Amino acid sequence: MTILQKYIFREWFATLVAVAIVLLIVLMGVFLGELLNDLADGRLPTGLLGLQIVLQLPEAFGNILPLSGFIAVMWGLGRLYRDQEMAVMRSNGFGWRQLLKPLMALMLPVAGILLINGFSVAPRAAEMADRKLEDAFKSAAIWGLQAGRFHVLQKGALVVYVEALEDDGRTLRNIFVQQVDGERERVWIAERGEYWVDVETDQRYLAMMNGQIADNIPGELQVRMLTFERNDLKLPEPDRKRSGVRSEARPTAELLALSDAESRAELQWRAAPAILLVVLGMLAIPLSHSAPREGRGSRVLLGILAYALYANILYLCRGWIAEGILPASVGMWWVHTIVFLIALLLLQRQGRMVGSG
Repeated sequence: MTILQKYIFREWFATLVAVAIVLLIVLMGVFLGELLNDLADGRLPTGLLGLQIVLQLPEAFGNILPLSGFIAVMWGLGRLYRDQEMAVMRSNGFGWRQLLKPLMALMLPVAGILLINGFSVAPRAAEMADRKLEDAFKSAAIWGLQAGRFHVLQKGALVVYVEALEDDGRTLRNIFVQQVDGERERVWIAERGEYWVDVETDQRYLAMMNGQIADNIPGELQVRMLTFERNDLKLPEPDRKRSGVRSEARPTAELLALSDAESRAELQWRAAPAILLVVLGMLAIPLSHSAPREGRGSRVLLGILAYALYANILYLCRGWIAEGILPASVGMWWVHTIVFLIALLLLQRQGRMVGSG
């Protein structure tokens, strides 16, 4: 690359890293909010919160890197136009074709990372997240039944307290459970208990031994007391639980061996971020063109709108392919092709940059 091309490459690379860090922080904040909501509703064990955040990182990178690269090119070129550096470059024969070399030097390695991430790293992380979550609900310790703490589930409809938890993660001592079902309130007190999972239905139960139940309706004076030797309480099932393996968690080799529409859609979706990055990089060159005194903020906003339209159409295509509405042979390729042709058309129509360069 020439000195000018290296200068532009460094500008783009620094901006890409900065934007990616900011977007990663924002996106992980969104993920954390969702996980905390699941934690409060009992759909996520307390002990898995940190691991689930880490396993969300590959998916986050697949979402933010195409947008980061797009903003980096637009923001970097916008600064060159605003400071009239691009005008000086054009006067020396530096045209839009000379921008392709630093653009590809930046986009192609990142696209390669996205392909590895989409076809290998992200599926493994999704599979591990599902497996850890499934295993966690088979152990009271991992699920979050910690000794000496009140565990509020189902938005307060179920409260569980365990005084002591044995080393096996299943045996409990001195249990207190409060359950609100409509207008009826029940309180269980038991000397010991056991956390177990039905192998046929995967339903979770809390078996309490040698205890009593207080059953009453709030506002009434009458309370019914019952003693029991064993009482199995059915615990709330996590909403995230699915039958079978998610397509996002299936290995790429397994998807290639399948011919159903959902597998085809998932394969094309895994390749989409890398293609999206390269095509958006081409589109960013004409979209970033501005007059010397024109601010670059409006151009970046226009670029984000173009990205949102592009990405949402891809998302719709994914659903259409999975449902059989759109043939897999057509798939998402038509969207990439149209946007790429639009980028080439805009480059050719960009009079100030098109010339001998």
